[in-house]
Amino acid sequence: MTPTAFRAAALASLLSSAALPAFAQVTLTPLSLTAQAYTHVTSWQERGFRPAGLTEVVHIPGHLLLDIRAVFDGPWTDEISQVRANSRDIMLVLPDGTELEPQGSYQYWGQLQLHGGSLSGRRPRDFPDTDQDIHWNSLFVVPEGTSTATLVIGGDDVSFEGAVSVPKTSAPDDAAAFASFEVQSVDRYRVAELEDGSGDDAVLSSITAPPGMVLADLEIEVTGTGSNQADGDARFNWSTSNFRLVDAEGHTMGMVGEQFMRRILDSQFNGVNIGDSTDRNVIWLVPEALTQATLMFGETAVAEVDLGSAAVTNTN
Repeated sequence: MTPTAFRAAALASLLSSAALPAFAQVTLTPLSLTAQAYTHVTSWQERGFRPAGLTEVVHIPGHLLLDIRAVFDGPWTDEISQVRANSRDIMLVLPDGTELEPQGSYQYWGQLQLHGGSLSGRRPRDFPDTDQDIHWNSLFVVPEGTSTATLVIGGDDVSFEGAVSVPKTSAPDDAAAFASFEVQSVDRYRVAELEDGSGDDAVLSSITAPPGMVLADLEIEVTGTGSNQADGDARFNWSTSNFRLVDAEGHTMGMVGEQFMRRILDSQFNGVNIGDSTDRNVIWLVPEALTQATLMFGETAVAEVDLGSAAVTNTN
């Protein structure tokens, strides 16, 4: 192709592309739009293995923490398979025109993360036989005395504008309120004999408690009583590191990890359907003389543990 012919073909392609219709923004239809207001809330952003009682509390004098939650009807058609709005495309507009960006969000209720929530939804694979709503939430910092505001969602895919009323302040969700916890059994031993792999290829190892200490192995039954899923799924999810074991003075015992086959992992991600139960074995390092302890999920006591009911054995 000659240079002249190439330029002509390129120009024709450009004009043809320019003539194609652009995909229009989808205006979202809210199925629900609610808000809760807090004076303070505990951050789970860097909670990790921090001791019980050592919390990072979000509190801004002169302001409220406004937790806005929305469920939108999935706008699915044969042409629209997904929609998205980044957190930077979402703002709360105050009556004086001040625009506020989201400062936090929840993936699991009661477990605040300090980053704004983006909005994302995807058409179900078996559409139109099934539908899929779009769930979104974010936390905004608003001045005290604010009574109303406007939630604005933009971006390339979607648009929405809706009024939000600021309610009276209430307590944030308790992360432990979506499940029940029961200690089914307790074992105490000095050495955990471990095995990675099987047969002739297995790697053997062990963990030995220091003098005066033992490994306390708790079989914990978790029953899902309510969904903690911000996306609306009927499940309760948690991680091993959500648990703490404390003595009567509130001292946190050192977590060794969660048993997985013949291994002990630092932490595992777990889940159970609402109405169902599942058991997990979690191990702590505790003083041998300690006979009573309290199991906590987050900062909530969920079970009393009779460590003294289990005789101390040499191995597991």
